[in-house]
Amino acid sequence: MLQEVRLMVHVALAILFALSLSPAGVAQAAEVSLLAEPAWLHARLQEPTIRVVDMATRRETYRAGHIPGAVYLNIRQLMIPVPAAGVRALEAGEAASLFGQLGIANESHVVIYDDAGGLHASRLFFTLDFVGHRRVSILNGGLEAWRRAGFPLVQEVAAVTPTAYRPVPHRDRLASAEWILAKLGDRGVALVDARSPGEYAGEILLSRRGGHIPGAVNVEWIHHLRPDGTFKPIEELRDLYAARGVTPDKTVVPYCQAFHRSAHTYFVLRLLGYPRVAGYDRAWAEWGNRDDLPVAR
Repeated sequence: MLQEVRLMVHVALAILFALSLSPAGVAQAAEVSLLAEPAWLHARLQEPTIRVVDMATRRETYRAGHIPGAVYLNIRQLMIPVPAAGVRALEAGEAASLFGQLGIANESHVVIYDDAGGLHASRLFFTLDFVGHRRVSILNGGLEAWRRAGFPLVQEVAAVTPTAYRPVPHRDRLASAEWILAKLGDRGVALVDARSPGEYAGEILLSRRGGHIPGAVNVEWIHHLRPDGTFKPIEELRDLYAARGVTPDKTVVPYCQAFHRSAHTYFVLRLLGYPRVAGYDRAWAEWGNRDDLPVAR
């Protein structure tokens, strides 16, 4: 399972590399569990506020069989190409338009799943978190866990009633290169590089320059998961970050090549109750292609 996920990442990175070369905290967790189990979702599929979003890597997977009532969203709809380098996150208005088309209302409880260990689902989680959506969960283990539980899949496309989504953006959940540059050396800020060790060390080059942001620690996103693609226990995840000095008292900024893998990190940190997490959406596709930004190896 994890090897398949790694392969999906490599394919996505190849696409993003080409683009780059062309120049819920503790309080929310008490209200809604950020990580939903298949049995929990199966028991609530008929609830009117539930909106299930399928983020399978390929639309054909959705057509072959998906959770009843699920609408489809491709990861690339959440990643807008930037002429200078790489991609950016959706702006609040863009997100509101997309969510309205998907039938997501402000009061919806959005449950997201994919076939990539939560990798794609996490990017939607971040986008919803950024616009202030309060009720969001990722299905633990995704499509494969649903299948293992023996729950039904359907092929008919879900009917959607468009909504007028009203975003309440949290600008502090998005970090820029300039903000990070000003905070280098600040002990109250922790930078987490979610890429592979080879990318972190500059041995694998996906931008003009290799390496990492000075002071960043390397916690590859794949370490969040068990071999079956479900998330590791909370305490194990907590220890994973605490051992690297990434603690809840700090503002934590995860990044990767295009804020895809690091969105997984963003989700895990929110799952752990970290109150201040800001995603660097331009990520290494920007940092590694700008000569005015420092690089460590």
